[in-house]
Amino acid sequence: MPLFQHRRINRLAFTAFVAASLFTLWRAILPDDGGIGFIPWDKAKHFIAFYVLTALAVAALPNSRFWRIGAVLLAFGVAIEAVQALVGRDAALGDVVADACGIAALFGPILLRAWTRPAPNPV
Repeated sequence: MPLFQHRRINRLAFTAFVAASLFTLWRAILPDDGGIGFIPWDKAKHFIAFYVLTALAVAALPNSRFWRIGAVLLAFGVAIEAVQALVGRDAALGDVVADACGIAALFGPILLRAWTRPAPNPV
């Protein structure tokens, strides 16, 4: 078995995912806007950003396991907080919790649907 298996990747969704990830990182290292903008609450921004990143990752990597996508995105959220600490912004555990909630909000209904779907009849 080769070290790197060929994976099915939706290239358009993957490009959108990479662009959204870079935008999220860029916005995270900019100076704090003080709650100005369309969404004034910082935790809501984290929730929405990671909800969208999760949706794009699921679309980009349809054969990946959800826990792997969630773990990578949560690590990305932790890395963002570390970078924010390095550039003089506030690094907060609450932001990582909001990231995790955004990830879980997308996966929750998908997993609930999968768990409640009746098993196929073996004929």
